[in-house]
Amino acid sequence: MGPRVLLGDLEPIVRLGMETVLRENGAEIVDEAPDAVVLDIAHGSSRALAARIRRASPRTTVVLWARDEEVMEVLGAAPPRRVLSPGVEELSRAVLAAEA
Repeated sequence: MGPRVLLGDLEPIVRLGMETVLRENGAEIVDEAPDAVVLDIAHGSSRALAARIRRASPRTTVVLWARDEEVMEVLGAAPPRRVLSPGVEELSRAVLAAEA
């Protein structure tokens, strides 16, 4: 079984596409106890929410991603990292790596 992923406040069409890609790559979309959370970096409250998630669940990977942004941030067990010009493939890799 792949990683459990909680998707944050995303536009419905983006969420649908992201769910499809992640499920096709073995992820399970859940409402609680996730291995990874995807938040929209463009939302003003996403960074604060990411910090709260990481404090409550340090093993949960948080991915700050947005379709219109040039940088994706991955906050996980390893040091935080930034991905320039992220696409859906990079997002999928970051989320699926959360299980490892």
